[in-house]
Amino acid sequence: MMRATDAPPLHSDLPETVRSLDRSSLYKYSVPESPQPHSTVYALHTVDETLESPPASSKIEQSQFQHRRWSLLLLLGLILMTIAGVAGGFIGKTIERNSSKGTTSLESASASVPALSSSSASSASLATPTPSSTAERDASGVFERTIVQPSSGCSSADPYRSFKARSFMLNIPYTTVCGQGWLSYDLISMSVATQSDCIESCSQYNSIKETGDRSCVGAGFIPAWWNQTLAMVESGITPYNCFLKTNTSGIARNNQKFEVIAICMEGMCDNIVG
Repeated sequence: MMRATDAPPLHSDLPETVRSLDRSSLYKYSVPESPQPHSTVYALHTVDETLESPPASSKIEQSQFQHRRWSLLLLLGLILMTIAGVAGGFIGKTIERNSSKGTTSLESASASVPALSSSSASSASLATPTPSSTAERDASGVFERTIVQPSSGCSSADPYRSFKARSFMLNIPYTTVCGQGWLSYDLISMSVATQSDCIESCSQYNSIKETGDRSCVGAGFIPAWWNQTLAMVESGITPYNCFLKTNTSGIARNNQKFEVIAICMEGMCDNIVG
């Protein structure tokens, strides 16, 4: 006979109690219990209400400082421009002075070259030499200028001959009649270096004269009067050595103690006999 205690318990329809799951038993290694959640709180910066915004006067001072800075920069620029202008002026004066000295040296170094001549009317054209001047120191140490007389191409061996030539600059053909001078028919007087300059002055006058004005046919030229001081002494009044003329009928032999020649535009003195 079975005991009541050994019988299996009867099935109960009441809900069974569910035991809480032990999470630590699910992992191979022990895991500590999850900590309680927590929040992070950051302290906010507080604004000191006692602080004030920059005063308006500081802005005005800053603006004035910037204005003064631009004024100083402008003043500095003007000063630099003034210095550059003064320096440029000095440089220009120096260049001009050196150029003037160079021109004087060239004039002193140039030498008078005698012109070749021919008694034939069909001879080759000639070039008239340019006179020069030299400076020599006298006993007192003062420089004295010596003016070299330009050569006319005439000689005492044949004092009344004539020859043809061409001018230096304008290449104007002209005739030189030695030992002859004009007695009248003056047009214009001037001082020139050579007979080439004198005949070119005659040609230039014809190119600018009015229709009703007289024409220049030639000129009387006195080589020694290139020295204007000598010209004033011997002429008694003027420092000129080139005398433009309007007519060849006044040409006559020279009766002065200094050399006088007649120079004529092309074809104007072909009938002059020495």
